[in-house]
Amino acid sequence: MPENVNTSVLSSDQLPAEEEDNRPVMIDVEHVSMSFNMASEQLNNLKEYAIAIARGKLFFEEFKALDDVSFKVRKGDVFGIMGTNGSGKSTILKIIAGVLEPSKGKCTVNGNIAPLIELGAGFDMDLSARENIYLNGALLGYSKDFINEHFDEIVEFAEVEKFLDMPLKNYSSGMVSRIAFAIATVIVPEILVVDEVLSVGDFMFQRKCENRITQLIEEHGVTVLIVSHSNDQIARLCNKAIWIEKGHTRLMGDAGYVARIYGGLGGRTGSKESEECVFDALKTALAKDDDELKSRYSVVEGENSGSRNNRMMLQSWKGREASSVCLVGDSTHANAVVASGFAGALGAPIVACGGNEKLSESAEHALLELHPDKIFVFRSDGPEDKVIDQLESYSWKPTVISFGEGVTATDLSQQAFDYGRDYSLWGDEAYVVDFTDNSQSLLLSPMTYAKHAPVFVLNPWQEDCSAIIASLTSANINRIALVGPGASKFQDEFDSAGLRTNLIAAGEGDTCFEVFKMVFDFMSSIGRSGSGMELMIASRDFDQWPELLTVGCCGGANHSALMMMDKTNLDSEAACLDYLASHASSVSRLLFVGGRLGLGAEEQAMLASSIA
Repeated sequence: MPENVNTSVLSSDQLPAEEEDNRPVMIDVEHVSMSFNMASEQLNNLKEYAIAIARGKLFFEEFKALDDVSFKVRKGDVFGIMGTNGSGKSTILKIIAGVLEPSKGKCTVNGNIAPLIELGAGFDMDLSARENIYLNGALLGYSKDFINEHFDEIVEFAEVEKFLDMPLKNYSSGMVSRIAFAIATVIVPEILVVDEVLSVGDFMFQRKCENRITQLIEEHGVTVLIVSHSNDQIARLCNKAIWIEKGHTRLMGDAGYVARIYGGLGGRTGSKESEECVFDALKTALAKDDDELKSRYSVVEGENSGSRNNRMMLQSWKGREASSVCLVGDSTHANAVVASGFAGALGAPIVACGGNEKLSESAEHALLELHPDKIFVFRSDGPEDKVIDQLESYSWKPTVISFGEGVTATDLSQQAFDYGRDYSLWGDEAYVVDFTDNSQSLLLSPMTYAKHAPVFVLNPWQEDCSAIIASLTSANINRIALVGPGASKFQDEFDSAGLRTNLIAAGEGDTCFEVFKMVFDFMSSIGRSGSGMELMIASRDFDQWPELLTVGCCGGANHSALMMMDKTNLDSEAACLDYLASHASSVSRLLFVGGRLGLGAEEQAMLASSIA
């Protein structure tokens, strides 16, 4: 277990005290621990095992799957168990089902139990579905007469009427799971144990399984124990829940509440102090009126990353003229950062073109809405000639920044600089960045836009910066910000040329957050007096970086900044919360960007509550 994973029980003093409940206890888990001995090396057969014993080289390491877990499930409860993979959820179910004996503690089950665990176990894939129904039924303790009586019901529920005599090896995994579920739920047990069963098959069958379980609960008063990775499912089906993390109980209580807290904290690492900070913030958010809280933030929506970006841009540009527009391909993040400074100097928005061969519908709509006089196309790994032709069909004459095959982001940044210098677009500051940390670079885009600053992109293999120094000197730019470890190594070279350098986030520690603070403080200093600024927030995850393509122009034009939060790290969340709370007077609203890679509803509400 990683050392920085906190396994303590979270405080739950905000939960109402449990009322006296006289319903019978169906499952009583008392101080259960479960340990396994794991061999220190892989042994492939009995011979290797015997040799290791003979040589005295067989060593085992104890692994604690569960550590002092206790809870009660009463008659009629629908009890949910939540936790990340490897946290001990399935282990506790196997103990309850009698498959495993706990190392310590005891588990008492009062009533007959139907465990829906590892569906399909015991099936013979060479036999037909018909034969496997009888085989699996026998393994579950059903008589042949019972199977005969319920055979049609099983087949109908599993929806395999046409494939009954086909060998199971020709079935899809979903169809096998259907049969297994239908067999397991044909009886009405007193206790039903469900382990991720509601994820079997397609969406419609999942809903069918869920309805079957609901029927057992409502019509027969069956007590249900459910393991699920779905917060919504736990909140919807269960009345109580427990969150188990790394074998320890983290939180227990009302299912909806536990599900929302798990959504905000589940699977996160960090210090105890950070956990308490985030937990308190979640409690505050959950206690606030949803309508009041939602007035403090909005979420950029759209069908895909390009449409989300263009929608955000049009929203921020509403009511303004745009004589020029920068059109940027969404295949490389370097283009976006270079375009931000260029667009800032022009006072122009950035439009994500969405593809190389044809303008996306959202890009076409954005251009028609803005109707610019000039369009600057950033070409490196961007739009092809077909897009240029399409633009010209609208009577636009696009200016293409960077021609030629094999043009790198470095070449693009140089050509953008040259164009801007020729037309006196630049201010007195420039940025030299590498993209070792993409997030650091994109955090700078509002700054480069607001300061009309050119951006030079370094190649990873670059050995000197003489060409960049010559360009800066020619434009009388003497204030240089070096961003990232690839840029910092050239500081002496810039200093020797008489250029004033500022080293920003050299890539050690939590540098992403330091870059944000620098940008935010600057944006606050130039913000409109007497009014708070809108702050953009995204997850620090850039596998799909185009989600954040246009944040530079939107942030720079609106005196805003971009905050990135590592949603897997409680320390990062706590730092963001603390910073927002201390700057609440400077922030009026939050704008969450990033689409499906962005922050969940719990994180959004939590962060918004810190400024409310």
